[in-house]
Amino acid sequence: MSPSNSPSTSTAHLTPQYIISKKRENKSPHNSTEISWFIRQFSNGNVKDYQMTAWLMAICINGMTDEEVAALTEAMVQSGEVMEWSCFLNGNNDATNVHKVDKHSTGGVGDKVSLILAPLVASFGLIVPMMAGRGLGHTGGTIDKLESIPGFQTQYSAKEFANLLLSPGATSNEPLGVAIVSPSKNICPADKRMYALRDVTSTVTSLPLQTSSIMSKKIAERPDSLVLDVKFGKGSFNSHVEESLELAKRMIQTGELCGIQTTALVTRMDDPLGCAVGNWLEVKECIDIMTMEDGDTQQCELSKDLIDVTLALSGQMLVQGGKSATLKDGIAMSRENLINGKAWEKFKEMVVAQGGDLKSVESPNEYPQATFSASVIASQSGYVSSIDSMEIGLVSVLLGAGRNTVDEAVDFSSGVMFHKRPGMLVEKGDVLATVYTERQAVLENSVLRVKHAFAFSDSRVSLLPLITHFVTKDSVEDFDQSIIE
Repeated sequence: MSPSNSPSTSTAHLTPQYIISKKRENKSPHNSTEISWFIRQFSNGNVKDYQMTAWLMAICINGMTDEEVAALTEAMVQSGEVMEWSCFLNGNNDATNVHKVDKHSTGGVGDKVSLILAPLVASFGLIVPMMAGRGLGHTGGTIDKLESIPGFQTQYSAKEFANLLLSPGATSNEPLGVAIVSPSKNICPADKRMYALRDVTSTVTSLPLQTSSIMSKKIAERPDSLVLDVKFGKGSFNSHVEESLELAKRMIQTGELCGIQTTALVTRMDDPLGCAVGNWLEVKECIDIMTMEDGDTQQCELSKDLIDVTLALSGQMLVQGGKSATLKDGIAMSRENLINGKAWEKFKEMVVAQGGDLKSVESPNEYPQATFSASVIASQSGYVSSIDSMEIGLVSVLLGAGRNTVDEAVDFSSGVMFHKRPGMLVEKGDVLATVYTERQAVLENSVLRVKHAFAFSDSRVSLLPLITHFVTKDSVEDFDQSIIE
């Protein structure tokens, strides 16, 4: 990687005060030597928390160039374990030459795309080394969802992660090629400490710091390419599309400067994605999609937005992995492997490899249901025009499916299952959704809040495009909706 602006290799003149004052005065950008030295000294304890906080605030005020962000990202990567594939593969050139492609989402409500996407892409022979996070606040986390599968393990060292990906699948001698794990404490430790400081000093929203924090964990995987799902809307951290486009462009530039081909889809998160919100409920929705019969119109209608985003991301990952010439062809290929069961078979292989109980995913209806549940009944007729995703996300936390603090436990069986989605016709008395929880005291209020999250129209509504833009290092284009129809 070479994200610097011709840095000097000498560090003898560097002090924390020099680094802080240079960014505060903002007369010239940092070079990569300065940034890597500062992060290294912070990791070693020679730069104190109050000095790092001052520098972070200076960045928040004065910003960073793309080259500075890339240098900061790489410095955070180098503060811990890195997936150096050539070291792990022990001369296995066949595995070394297999394209490694990953995806990252900026998060939303009901976003369980990775559970289908990772095995779907791996079913084409690509390696998908996916590190994912836990839920916090109104957004759910992929790791929480997978850990709702009894026995499913997500904690692995970098070497164990590589061995898992390259181990034979349960039904063939081909490499498994897919695993979804939680970043170990040794992945980007500097970022973890820096984020804790940002969280209590109001610098979380700084675009350069957001970008480097997000991208450092992905770059530590050392994929060959990366596809981003950058969300905007009520249930996203970015309310407006312009904010998400700017974030997408910064993340793409950072990835490219770090030597990783990076593109992005910008997607709408005004309504919950799919028909389930809650850990096991979302796993079950994904299982239902991967096992649905061709022509299953009910599941397709309830989960259409989830399926469309998944296919679009998969199609682009196949393009970048050299399996498809165009996004349109990649989407068609992905749809075929979703329908013919290859994604489902790869998902089951992943579950077994990571210690999960295969019976639970093969017989999802036997999974223990929450103790308390209630139906949300429509009090009017009309067409559903929207479902407030932020409100649903907050209700899911109240029900026990999410957490407000990082050390809070989640309940796997709690959440909301929707029976009506935006665009559907509703008659008075129809069941809009079912609410599940182990907390009887919050059930009545949660039902009321879910009901009020629905908005109705007397006439049929035209839904806004789900995927709005396709972004590369060179351009921002309107997304062609017709290629996923």
